[in-house]
Amino acid sequence: MTKTLIKICLLFLGILFLVQCEENGEDIAPSIQVNADIKNVSFYGLADGAIDLFVRGGIAPYIFRWSNNESTEDIDSLVAGAYVVVISDSQYHMFTDTFYISQPNPDQLTVTFDVSNPTKSGASDGTLTAKVSGGYPPYSLLWSNGEVSKTIEHLCDGIYSITATDSKGNKVTQNVMVAGIVTDVDGNKYPTVVIGEQIWMKENLKVQHAPDGSTIKSYCYNNDNTLEENYGRLYTWNVAMNESKEDKTQGICPNGWHLPSDEDFKILEKQLGMSTQEVDMVNTWRGANIGTKLKLGGSSGFDALLSGRMETSGEFSMLGRAEFLWTSTEYGENAAWRRVLDDTKDNVGRWNTFPKKYAFSVRCLKDN
Repeated sequence: MTKTLIKICLLFLGILFLVQCEENGEDIAPSIQVNADIKNVSFYGLADGAIDLFVRGGIAPYIFRWSNNESTEDIDSLVAGAYVVVISDSQYHMFTDTFYISQPNPDQLTVTFDVSNPTKSGASDGTLTAKVSGGYPPYSLLWSNGEVSKTIEHLCDGIYSITATDSKGNKVTQNVMVAGIVTDVDGNKYPTVVIGEQIWMKENLKVQHAPDGSTIKSYCYNNDNTLEENYGRLYTWNVAMNESKEDKTQGICPNGWHLPSDEDFKILEKQLGMSTQEVDMVNTWRGANIGTKLKLGGSSGFDALLSGRMETSGEFSMLGRAEFLWTSTEYGENAAWRRVLDDTKDNVGRWNTFPKKYAFSVRCLKDN
């Protein structure tokens, strides 16, 4: 039965009651009685509540006066709160009642971001916009650089944090990374990723010239140039170092970047959760799940693709199975430290056993 039909029936019953009272010599109308159908707010902060009244008794027609200045029998588009109605009939009989619209508790206070990265590494044209939800609006914002607006501009590579506070004093602090694009001497462009306080290339180096423009010897896996775009190129240690033996040297990396040292890799590994005891282990696999974080799709964003290697014999192997990354740290005259990731393992290998004439991948690290 529709609400309109219900109201017609109630009005008809009221008329019958009045006729009966008149036949009995009674001149007092029945008191106004009200039932209400309450629709509460569906989500915190919305205005979709409603109150539908069912009125009987008194002598129609009725006049409605609500505390929110509405004058209709039913009201909607309501926020949470108390609503008072005063109803009067044609004989000035009065009825007053208060109805309450409730709402769910808010979701947890959270911050997400729209990120516009710098156009290149070192540029100061990045932008961050914070989007706050949950909690109890309105919100106040404080960025790590002292800004209080929703959007901050002119940002360079780095990690920024924001603290959002709602109207009840609840707080949440969230970090966000801004990372630009680095270009090598050949014009190849590489995305970057901030991990802890380090900024890494997000792809393996593919340059074919030293920073001074001189040609260097490098290899594509199986001499297949179509693999370069995804996997980068392979370099012997001396070539990767550009014939230097200095730890953290630029090598063949772009200006402002260097070939990471063994210690640089340790900082990365500890940032991802490897223990101090594990990080110094030699010629073994260390750090459960740290390798998974560094491989493609891992939580670090390093996204190693397992690009294989070239041995001293010139034979290529391990594409899609393992990633070998040179460090700039020597181990004796003929060897250097390396890192290894393997498709079948979730940890990271630290080794010093292969000669410098092996050709491995290179990931460059931004200078401090």
